[in-house]
Amino acid sequence: MNIWTIMTYELRRQLRSRTWLLNMILLPVVLIFLLGASLSGVVGVEGAETVNQVKVAIVDTAAAAPAKSAALDAFVKSDEVKDYISPFEVQTREEAESGLRTGKYGYAVIVPQGFDSEIQSGGQAELELILGKNHSDNTTAGTVFDNFLSEINYKQAAAMTLGPEALTAAIPAMADQPAVQLGNLNNGGKTYTASQFYAASMLLMFLLYSGLTVTSSLFSEKDNHTLFRIHSMPVKGSQLFIGKMLGVGVITMLQCAAIIIFTNLLFGVYWGNRPWLLILFCLLMIIASMTFSILVCMFSKTSATATNIVNIVTVGMTFLSGGMAPLPDSWVNSVGAFTINHWELQAIIRMMLHSGFGQILPNLLVMSAMCLVLIGGVVFTYRKVGYHE
Repeated sequence: MNIWTIMTYELRRQLRSRTWLLNMILLPVVLIFLLGASLSGVVGVEGAETVNQVKVAIVDTAAAAPAKSAALDAFVKSDEVKDYISPFEVQTREEAESGLRTGKYGYAVIVPQGFDSEIQSGGQAELELILGKNHSDNTTAGTVFDNFLSEINYKQAAAMTLGPEALTAAIPAMADQPAVQLGNLNNGGKTYTASQFYAASMLLMFLLYSGLTVTSSLFSEKDNHTLFRIHSMPVKGSQLFIGKMLGVGVITMLQCAAIIIFTNLLFGVYWGNRPWLLILFCLLMIIASMTFSILVCMFSKTSATATNIVNIVTVGMTFLSGGMAPLPDSWVNSVGAFTINHWELQAIIRMMLHSGFGQILPNLLVMSAMCLVLIGGVVFTYRKVGYHE
C-alpha cells in the first residue's frame, strides 16, 4: 500500500510541473520538426530512386528491311520497356559511336546479321552492347538488354534439353515477370526520411534525459530534509525507493507515448509495422535510463554532480551513435556499438523499414543483457549504499 501511495504522489508532483511538460514533451517535438525539415537532404531517403529514359542507338547490320531483327524490334517497342529506353535506328556503327561521344545517345546496340535466323535454328542469341558516358544509363539499358538475351537463351536451352513441351509450360510463368523491376534491398521496399530518423534519435535522447527526473526525485527528499522524517514513519526504505521509481517510470512512459503520437499526427512520422516490439524497445530504454541514473545518484554526493554526469553521458551516447549528425558507418558500428542509443536506434530504423524479425533480434538481446546488468548493479549498490541522508 505504501508503494502505491508514494507512486501516486510522485505522479501528481511531476504532472503539476510545467517545466517537465515543456522540456520533456514540447521540446523534443519541436526539435524533431526542426531537424527533420532542415536536414531532409542530408539524412534519410525521401523516396525511391527514379530511372530516366535512356536514348539507345540500334544498329541493325542487315541491309534490307525484311532481314532486320523482328524480335528485337518488337521488344524495344513493347510496353514493359518503353518507360526505360527510347530506341533510335542508326545506319552505321560509326554514327552510333559518334552519338555516344557527343551525348546524343546514352547507349548503343549492334545487332549482327541473321540474328533472328540464328535464334530460330537453335543458336545462342548475342548482341554487341556499347556503353555510353553515364553510369546510370549504362546500368538501366544494360539490364534491359541482358534480360532480353537471358530470356531468349533460357527458352533455347529449355527447348533443346527438355523438348518443346517444357518451353510451352515455361512461357506463361515468364510472361508474368516484368523485364525490369524497381525496388529496394533488405527493407521491404520502404525508405526512411530525416523526420523519421530524428524522431527516433530524439525520442531515445529524451528517454535518457528522463534520468534527470530520477535524479531530481531522489535528491529532492535529501535536499528538503524530508527523507529523515519519512524514515521515521512506518515506511521501509525499499518501499520509498520502489514507489519513486514506479512513479518516474509511469511518467516516462507517458512522455514516450506522447512523443510517438504527436510526431505521427503532426508530421506523419511512420514508426513501423511492429507496435508491440516498438513498445518493448521503449520499455527497455526506460529501464536502462532509470537504472543508470540510479547508479549515478548512489555514487554522487550532490544533485549537481549527478545531473552533470547524466547530461554528459546522454549527449555523448547520442553523438557517438550518430543520432545528432551523420557519422561514418565504420565509426558508428565500432565506437557507437558501446552505447545504448546505437542498439535502440538501429532497431527502430529497421522496424520503420519493415526488416525481418531476425535482423532486429540481436538488438533485442543486447538491450536485454544491458538492462539485466544495470538492474543487477542497482540491486547490489542499493544493498551496499541504500537510500538515506
